[in-house]
Amino acid sequence: MSFHCTGNRRGDIRKPAALQATHSRTWLPLVLMLVPAVAAGKGFAAEAPAVAGAQRQVLEVGPGQQYSLPSQAARAARDGALVEIHSGAYVGDVAIWRQSDLTLRGVGERPHLRAGGRAAEGKAIWVIKGDRVTVENLELSGARVPSHNGAAIRAEGEDLTIRNCHFHHNEMGLLTNPSPDSVVTIEDSEFDRNTTDTERHGRLGHNIYIHQARRFVLTNSYVHGARTGHQVKTRARHNEIRDNRIQDGDGWGSLLLDVSEGGRAEVIDNHFQQSARAGNRTAIGFAGESRDRSSPEHVLRVEGNSFVNEGGAATFVRNHSSAPAVLRGNRLPDRGVTPLRGPGSVE
Repeated sequence: MSFHCTGNRRGDIRKPAALQATHSRTWLPLVLMLVPAVAAGKGFAAEAPAVAGAQRQVLEVGPGQQYSLPSQAARAARDGALVEIHSGAYVGDVAIWRQSDLTLRGVGERPHLRAGGRAAEGKAIWVIKGDRVTVENLELSGARVPSHNGAAIRAEGEDLTIRNCHFHHNEMGLLTNPSPDSVVTIEDSEFDRNTTDTERHGRLGHNIYIHQARRFVLTNSYVHGARTGHQVKTRARHNEIRDNRIQDGDGWGSLLLDVSEGGRAEVIDNHFQQSARAGNRTAIGFAGESRDRSSPEHVLRVEGNSFVNEGGAATFVRNHSSAPAVLRGNRLPDRGVTPLRGPGSVE
């Protein structure tokens, strides 16, 4: 068998025609892929993260899962991740979530995160610093801190959604930092007995405390049992409180709903109950802490609610602003309740 080299020049070793065709077919798509990247001033390696980023990172937490504890997942997660926490009790595991566009979701029977004497940054079971975070199907309890405002969740970013969760027996249920452009949404959740010993510590514990925000929405939730503090306190500029049960229960809280700085508030189709032991005989307060009670931005609409008063003389709505409130179609006791104090109309 003989082997022939074609071509007379030194180093001119030509591949058989079939092999040349094969290599041409192999390399042509790669060249076509590289051209846009080179034209854009990027190398091939720089494109890899974009391809990998097309798939959402999913982290599984729980016994036998990828991570044993939520705090481990908090350190490993990237922006946009889905963290699935499987059923079980997680005691003394606290976390700081710095990522944005996260979904933190309980899987199966609602997982229970118990503070167990610990708090992230001395603030809460979870401190959420990222933006656009959703928390679903989780139970958080037992937060206590030296400053007496230990929260189930302390929100320090923008745009938080709480859905189908239960926060109880903390000093604060949900506590948000001032964030003027933020939207906070709570749906289908329960907040109860989040409070502190006011006489002893000089602090109020609220079930829900929304600091300055663009919008706060509370729907289809059960908020009850705060003692000395408010059931719901909000400083948001626009508040939508709809289809909830907001009750003292056997507690002795202050206001059932405190829209502290006024703004725009729509309080529609809720059930309110005030116990005989309540420390404040007003159910709903509006603009009591506003710096400009004559602002044209104050709008208060209270419609279709029911109110049960178990104590003595009470006020359903106290409007501290100069803007006329509109009360329409609310179901109040026949005696012992003044529908409205301050400017406005009752229909």
